[in-house]
Amino acid sequence: MSPYLRSLSPSGTGIGRRNCMGLYVILAAVAILTLFVYTPLPTAYDSQRDALVKHVADATTQTAKSALHPSASLETTESKYAFATLLAADSNHPDDPGNLHDDYFIATRLLGYQIMHAPETRSKDIPFIVLATKGVHENKIERLRRDGAIVIVVETVEKPSWLEGAGASNWQEVFDKLRLWEFTQFDRICFLDGDTVLNRPLDGVFDDPAVALHQTLNRPDKNKEDEGTLPSTYVFAGQPEMNAAHHYPPSDAAGDYPNINYLNAGFFVMQPSLELQKLYLNVMHLPERFPPHLPEQNLLNYVHRPEADGGNMPWKAVSTEWNAHYPTMEDLKGGVASLHEKWWAPVDKSIGSYLKSWRWRMEGFYEAVDEQLK
Repeated sequence: MSPYLRSLSPSGTGIGRRNCMGLYVILAAVAILTLFVYTPLPTAYDSQRDALVKHVADATTQTAKSALHPSASLETTESKYAFATLLAADSNHPDDPGNLHDDYFIATRLLGYQIMHAPETRSKDIPFIVLATKGVHENKIERLRRDGAIVIVVETVEKPSWLEGAGASNWQEVFDKLRLWEFTQFDRICFLDGDTVLNRPLDGVFDDPAVALHQTLNRPDKNKEDEGTLPSTYVFAGQPEMNAAHHYPPSDAAGDYPNINYLNAGFFVMQPSLELQKLYLNVMHLPERFPPHLPEQNLLNYVHRPEADGGNMPWKAVSTEWNAHYPTMEDLKGGVASLHEKWWAPVDKSIGSYLKSWRWRMEGFYEAVDEQLK
């Protein structure tokens, strides 16, 4: 037997046994590395946070650095479409307004990451706009801009006095959504509440028949003089509020909507228009013209009420494939494009791992990019 074979045999010398042990260690290391690269990521994302962030960071190459657009602005974009969300001040941590661990702030970063960077969900050159209310700390604004978002600090749309003490939501900032109608350089804007997580790209929503230009109905007897003049055309489309327990795809026949004519203002597509914005502001200050709870949602539902209820600019329903409120595993597996749900506290716990995994992916991506930009 050759000396090499003797060194690997059980009856070999001590040196041979040490060589054998070294070979086992090398083979074990190769096996572990192979398993790490090819094994799917764990589902217990909270407990595996550090490992997951490192995995994403290690996989992020120099291409991530070039993917950012820190100079993005309304002036430089050439897109006729945009995605947008609203970020208000952190009311849960008033003593630490610059807290970067605020759940809604993290949700906004997560949505931006998915729209701008993640290969499975990113858009094709459609910008991501964040309307920041005046109370949002500069630390958060700077971080979002470093992420690549176009951040616009908007003037506050003051809540009308009649809503005070009328059971209105404390979220005064929700009326700041109306600032979107000022961005007339865009043909269409898709608004998403910040607590939205994507499942696939949303670009196709701009081709949905519901977001086409519509003629305002010519029924002067339905116009109310104190509300002002209606524009001749408009675009306003979305989806009805759905029940927490629903099917996919949802339908009115299956009882998935409490009121199929009532729009959820957490997801809609509109055409910016100063004329329409003026109408909203006029109606907003008319006492008791719409219910005070969920004020901006009820304002939009009133102005764009169905034709049968006297509306001349009824909202249009986009396909159910684009968004799901109170999403379930059935929605996720069915392929709905976006999930209107809090990543940190989903109603349906079965999708919790999916939502949180995107949070860790986002953080891993930006940690890697920050390191590269040093």
